[in-house]
Amino acid sequence: MGKKIIRSLLIAVLITGISVILIGCTMVLPTLDASKLNIEYNTTEIFDRNGGKIMEYQAVPGEPAKLNEIPKYVQDAMVAVEDSRFYSHNGIDFKAIGRAVYRDIITRSAAEGGSTLTQQLAKNVYLTHDKTLKRKVSEIALAAQIERNFSKEEILELYFNHIYFGNGATGIKAAAETYFDKGDHMQDLTLAESALLAGLPNAPSAYNPWVEQNRELAMQRRNIVLRAMESQGYITAEQSQAAQNEPIKLQSGDDIKGLDQGGKYPYYLDYILEEAEKNMDVPPETILRGGVKVYTHLDPAYQEALEAVYNDPRNFPPNAKDGTIPQAASVVLEAETGGIVALIGGRDNGQEHMQQGFNRASMAKVRPGSTFKPVVVYAPAIDTGAYTSTTMLPNQLKQFPGGYQPRNWNGKYSDKVSMPQAIYQSLNVPAAEVLFDIGIGTGYQYATKNFGIPLPSEDKGKLGIALGDVEISPLELAGAYTAFANNGVRTVPHAIKEIQNSKGQVIGSQGVETTQAIKPETAKVMTKLLKTSVEHPDGTAGPARIGGRDVAGKTGTTEIEGIKNGNRDAWFAGYTGEKMVMVTWMGFDQSDTSHYLTKGSEVPAAMFSKVMAKGLANTKAVRFDTNVSEKPTKEKEEDEEAEKAIIKDLAATLEGNKAKVTWSPVDIEGVKYFLYRAELSADGSASGSVAIGDFSKPGYTDSKLEAGKTYLYWVVVWKDKELAKSNIPRLTVPGGNTKPTDPNKPGTTDPAKPGNGTGTTPTDPNKPGDGTGTTPPTTDPNKPGDGTKPTIPPIPDPTTPTQPGTGTGDGGGGSTTPPNQNGN
Repeated sequence: MGKKIIRSLLIAVLITGISVILIGCTMVLPTLDASKLNIEYNTTEIFDRNGGKIMEYQAVPGEPAKLNEIPKYVQDAMVAVEDSRFYSHNGIDFKAIGRAVYRDIITRSAAEGGSTLTQQLAKNVYLTHDKTLKRKVSEIALAAQIERNFSKEEILELYFNHIYFGNGATGIKAAAETYFDKGDHMQDLTLAESALLAGLPNAPSAYNPWVEQNRELAMQRRNIVLRAMESQGYITAEQSQAAQNEPIKLQSGDDIKGLDQGGKYPYYLDYILEEAEKNMDVPPETILRGGVKVYTHLDPAYQEALEAVYNDPRNFPPNAKDGTIPQAASVVLEAETGGIVALIGGRDNGQEHMQQGFNRASMAKVRPGSTFKPVVVYAPAIDTGAYTSTTMLPNQLKQFPGGYQPRNWNGKYSDKVSMPQAIYQSLNVPAAEVLFDIGIGTGYQYATKNFGIPLPSEDKGKLGIALGDVEISPLELAGAYTAFANNGVRTVPHAIKEIQNSKGQVIGSQGVETTQAIKPETAKVMTKLLKTSVEHPDGTAGPARIGGRDVAGKTGTTEIEGIKNGNRDAWFAGYTGEKMVMVTWMGFDQSDTSHYLTKGSEVPAAMFSKVMAKGLANTKAVRFDTNVSEKPTKEKEEDEEAEKAIIKDLAATLEGNKAKVTWSPVDIEGVKYFLYRAELSADGSASGSVAIGDFSKPGYTDSKLEAGKTYLYWVVVWKDKELAKSNIPRLTVPGGNTKPTDPNKPGTTDPAKPGNGTGTTPTDPNKPGDGTGTTPPTTDPNKPGDGTKPTIPPIPDPTTPTQPGTGTGDGGGGSTTPPNQNGN
């Protein structure tokens, strides 16, 4: 009951408010110019990064359709989904507007619109698409005037000829031809096809069925239209269900005037239309109908070089056995601005380019393979200080938690490899080990937040992301690589600088958007590492080299399951000393055991060399700045500390009936020296190990000796944990049947046999010696320590000083589903 009251109040307030606005603005509202209802197509001019005109897009008016040519199904579908009270209102449906406002308030979103078909016609013909109150009021005023001057049938016919259906198709006849090859015989459109067409004007790009990723959305939208037709009595439930069960079958034609227009750089133009709508709310039809000026970052040198290599099939892997060509997409960016200087989103293979079709550069979501390792593994590892480029990495075949077991593409493994080798040979196991160690969440956070790559939340716990088991577009990867080329600063890729209307007014613009993705020092280290991938004789990216120029980059491939040496995807992502980034993907739109690549990442790497060499032809070569001093990692610092903790001069000398034990101090603050002693038996075995005490300074005098016995002494250096052990001198006390020996001569026996733990602790551990002893550690070697002192360790080999350990680490969990294993 409360919702009904709120709804009524909202509608009343809305109607009153609009009425007041209409009365108060009568003198400034636009008046209807009926001549403009004849569609005007002007010339759109597109300018390059330097302001030079590179393209003129002259749209041609499409063939208009008479209302009696438009099938009843199409008319009913459009009215049902866009304006159910079209035949009863006077241009403005206050009830629909009130319902829309009410639902937007309840859902806290712009979930529903309230514009009538007449209002949409007014907006498309007379107004801009900016979302302002003035524009909305003008739209309402013009809609009212259109209703007074035209019949409902005339308005509906005008609407069908003016509305934009996507893919460059303005008007229903062009749309019927674009999607179903039925523009000149629309009477053959089925109910399902009619509903699909009626659903497009709401969001032409999002519902474009020619884009594979949008096919499901297009079907959902079509079915919404069918259900609306059913609920309003235009069709029966049986007809609705039968049409909903039909698959979408597309067939493009070119028999309709206005569909044969293409720009000089069709994929770049497509991306301009995509970006204008997405980033600036400027709909494609505003540009396609002409009369605007679009200023871009396009550089003809790079774009022409890219077009040239794409026109030569020798620059791509061989076709599939059935003749299907492998597809590709490339993006070239200026790293400092994010400006897209060149872009191609596919191979048309001599066929007519479909405007606003599937632009693989921005729309394809495919696995990047090893090109993703620098983003999600190595840059985070170095940037967090967990690793340096000199860190040795594990390279042994192993199974991670969850059953995940990555394999190296070359089938070769070893105990350790250097980080440069892991990168230039594109090894998978080290990459997985590093991500596992630093934490999968850390890599995910860097990839998404720092490098700007949108990944689903379920990837956050998947170790396979180390090998590129994610889905991204070439444009997204190119944006991430700008951080490596631009001193750690990532720039957001964009093609358009500014759009002006015919009056010179700016209707859309965007500037440089940056994020400090990684430290400048990290970017230098990454460049040094990625440079080896190109320059090392065993590097996988050798074909990307450009004579006289610095190049860094990473290859990537993903394998096709069930095919030996068959690849699903091949990538190269690289950049030059001039801070120009290029990313290329190659593969089939639908990969299977009949459609796969027989070559790998060497092909896109070679394309990089060809395009960038031409694009940079008139640019002075710039060398990479890789002069960086890397801060030691914690592991390396610990290793260096342990090395300094080794005592090599521990000595035990007999002075009367006492043993004087001496050693040099280590150069580490805050350490303690734990002194131990054991007895050496006649058979060469050691026994009776005891802990004498811990000392803050070197030196101790042992007065508890027995004649005729031989003793071993050793020190453990301790600081929160054991750092190192000393050498082990031997001391023989004369007397009995034992011949005295040189007390400092190392033993020749192997007293490795554990003692029986029955040795006696000196009664006064603080007596003689220049150290300050404390209560000795536990004499029970099986009792665990408390973290502040060591337990009695096993008796070391007296002939060899003990070296510090290397330590191990662990990380997060992994996925149970392994990704591809090629990764090179």
